[in-house]
Formats: sequence, C-alpha cells, structure tokens
Amino acid sequence: MREIATGVYVAEDYLGANVGCVVMDEGAVLVDAPIVPSQARDWRERVRAVGGDPLLYVLLTDSHPNHALGSSQFDAPAVANERGYRPLDRFTPTMRERVLDGFRDTAPEVVDELADMEVVPPQITFDRDLVFYLNGNTIRLQRLGGHSPASSAVLLEESGVLFAGDVIFNGIPPFLGHGHLGEWLQALQVIRGWAPKVVVPGHGPAGDLALVDSMEDFLLRLRAGVTDLVAEGRSRAETATRMLHLLDEFEVDEIWRKRAERAFRTSVGRVYEELKKSRLADDSDREAEETEE
Repeated sequence: MREIATGVYVAEDYLGANVGCVVMDEGAVLVDAPIVPSQARDWRERVRAVGGDPLLYVLLTDSHPNHALGSSQFDAPAVANERGYRPLDRFTPTMRERVLDGFRDTAPEVVDELADMEVVPPQITFDRDLVFYLNGNTIRLQRLGGHSPASSAVLLEESGVLFAGDVIFNGIPPFLGHGHLGEWLQALQVIRGWAPKVVVPGHGPAGDLALVDSMEDFLLRLRAGVTDLVAEGRSRAETATRMLHLLDEFEVDEIWRKRAERAFRTSVGRVYEELKKSRLADDSDREAEETEE
C-alpha cells in the first residue's frame, strides 16, 4: 500500500486487480475490492490504519469478478454502472465455477474461500456518470466502456489521480473478450482530455499519461493487424494465431501462459468480428451508392 497523493492510496499486491482508497475526515471511499475475502479483510485493516474509518462507499470500475466480488466484504454500499448490476445480481454457479477455475492452477490456496463467498450486487447504480462532493473532494465516477459495457473510471479532480480500471493495463495483455475496440479507443481520448497527473491501471504499476499512450499504441497495432487479415479473407481462428506475436511483448509467467493465450485468442476473435461487421457494412453502403448511380 502506498500513498500516491495526499490521502490517496493504492495497493497493487492483491490477487485479481489493483485497489485504491481516498481517506477524508468523514471516512474513506474505496475503489474496487480484493476478490479473495481474507485479502479484502486485510485491505480493510490497512485502510483503517491510515485513518479510513468509517467506510462510505465502494466504487466499482467494473462488474468483472476480480474488481467487484470482494465488495461484499465491506460494510459500505457498492456503486457501479447500471450495466454492471445484472451480471452481479444474477451471479450463477456456472459463473462462480469459472472464477474458481482461474485460481485452481495459479492460487489453489484461495479456492475454498472463493467457493463460499457471498456475491452482493451494487446498491447504487448510475448511467453515464456520478459525482461525489465530499469534504472538498470531487470524485467523479464515469462510464467509459471499451473493456466491457460497464467499464468505468474514478477521477479525483483536485489531486489529478485517475483510477482507470481495466481501460488501462500496464505490462499485462489487455482483455477484449467482452469489449468493443472502437469504444475503447474513444475512452482513451476521454482520459487524455482529463489530463490526470497519476494513472492507476486496473492491473500493473501506476504511472502517468504515458500509460494511455502505450495502451493506445497496442490497440491500434492490434486493429491494424486484424484489419489486414480480415481483408485477406483469413478465418477468425487463423487471425488469432497470426496475431499471437503481440502477446510476446508481455512478460507472462509460465503458469499463466496457456490461460493468457486463450484469453488473447478470445480478444482477437472479438476484434475480428467487430471489424468484419464494419467491413461488411461499408461494402453494403458502397453497393447501395453504386446502385443509386
């Protein structure tokens, strides 16, 4: 846990995703929550040790389990985008099993904890954005989309700290399996317009606006490569195989390698379908124009 601005802390050492908190005279606002219950309890004690009592809200940047499931461990209402409510309200045994599968090979010691964990949907939701005015702090929670329909960022306007959620990955392959590449690139432009001083990614070390640049560069190269392969008439599976070289840009531990490859193939497949649909729409428009002529 380290302080990145006055009263603003981040922890990058829990399983799942980065978490943060803003400590004020009235209490603390958390950003995301450790997925493992014992780690969530540890985070609560660390926040309390720096004056974070009581807890006011838990702001969720996504409905994905590694960001949201741990919110049930805190005695404070969870806040999320409306698009993230249903996945958490209807968290099925099959969804839980997928979460457990993700830990069985990499962290088997936490599987029993996760198997018994209660899942609580957010108590407060918003559509586009929601602003908290607390003790001179303006905390903006805004949906950006891109990584997932519910992906949101938390901007602390006075300190210039941005908790970007999974709109930004640092040193870890981004996942687009539930996302939209075009919307993701637009989200990066929104972040750039905010000009934050500190950017906390959903995964990996915090940094500055250079993280936005590197994220955009990767997504643009991914789009360019898939666009070329779609134009060549390659299949979805072949396109995913041919794009695997981008995964080599990241240091992926061997224990995560197979899972990372599966996830990246899923991401490429999502981009493939998005761009192929766009290409078909463009071809249809051209045919319509030629017919009118």
